[in-house]
Amino acid sequence: MASIKLSMRGFAEISCAKPSQKRSKLKQYKFPDSEDSVGRSNYYVKALSAIKRHHKGQSSNVNSVLQNLMIEAATETDPRKKAKLLNNRRAIIDYLQTFGRRQLTIKPGKSLHYVFKDVLISAHPDLVAEENGSLVLIKLNLGKNDFGGGVCAFLLHVLYKAAHDQGLPIKPSCVECLQTCSGTRVVGPRNGFPSDSVLKSACQEIANIWAAA
Repeated sequence: MASIKLSMRGFAEISCAKPSQKRSKLKQYKFPDSEDSVGRSNYYVKALSAIKRHHKGQSSNVNSVLQNLMIEAATETDPRKKAKLLNNRRAIIDYLQTFGRRQLTIKPGKSLHYVFKDVLISAHPDLVAEENGSLVLIKLNLGKNDFGGGVCAFLLHVLYKAAHDQGLPIKPSCVECLQTCSGTRVVGPRNGFPSDSVLKSACQEIANIWAAA
């Protein structure tokens, strides 16, 4: 069983960080059961649920969610909880404005992993859907800032490799990262990803610094 476990976002951010910043970045993701990590992973759960309902044709329900988030925020006295409510509302609106017209048929979620030696990377897509007859796996960035340089490419490479290893009929160009803040859509290369030697090297690097982080 793998002794080192990371989310694909954590893996991508650590791998793309400057050498001098890798250990400090690793500390942010080293303990997935910590209060900070759990809070980060659950932060946009309401927005994600509303986005799925939108693509299922439940627009009235989404409108209710938007209204309730505003009502809850208006009476919330804790600044962090208030910000969370408003950020979820913002994320829903941003997504609908840029990506809401896509004809996605939502499918059951997938539990995917990429494994190399003692390193296990969870590569769970936020949306699993069918579009124009093809399976599409989507990672959402619902935050206020885009991912840093190279992070999206790493995310998509891991996501594709994990799906391919599990035998899913996925095309390289059908793994995507949607960033609602800027409205950008990053897709995998049509001609296919390179070998996973880069991913393996990144896993080994994390294994080498894991104990010291």
